[in-house]
Amino acid sequence: MTEDNCVRLQHLWEDVEIFRFDLAWLEPHVQSALRMKKFLERAGRLKRLREDVDILDSENKRRSAVLAVTEADLGMAKRDLAKEEEGFVETDMDRELGYGMP
Repeated sequence: MTEDNCVRLQHLWEDVEIFRFDLAWLEPHVQSALRMKKFLERAGRLKRLREDVDILDSENKRRSAVLAVTEADLGMAKRDLAKEEEGFVETDMDRELGYGMP
C-alpha cells in the first residue's frame, strides 16, 4: 500500500459513502487497507529510530574508547607529576632574588 494508493482509496471510499450504497461487506477490507498505511508509517518510524539508536550506540562506544585512552594518559601524567614532586621544595624566587622587598 503506497501513499498514493492509500489517498486514492480514502477519497474513493469517501465518494462512495456519499451515495449511501450498502457496502457494509466491503468496509472491513477498506478499513484494513487504510490501517495498513498507518502500520507501514509506524514501521518506517521504528526503522529510523533503530538506525538512530545504532548510530548513537556506535558513537558512544567510540567516545568510551577515547575516554579510556584519555584516562590512561591522565593516570600516567599524575604518576609522572607525583614522581617529580618528590623531594622538590618550592620557593619564592622573587624573594630569593630580592625583588619586591622594601
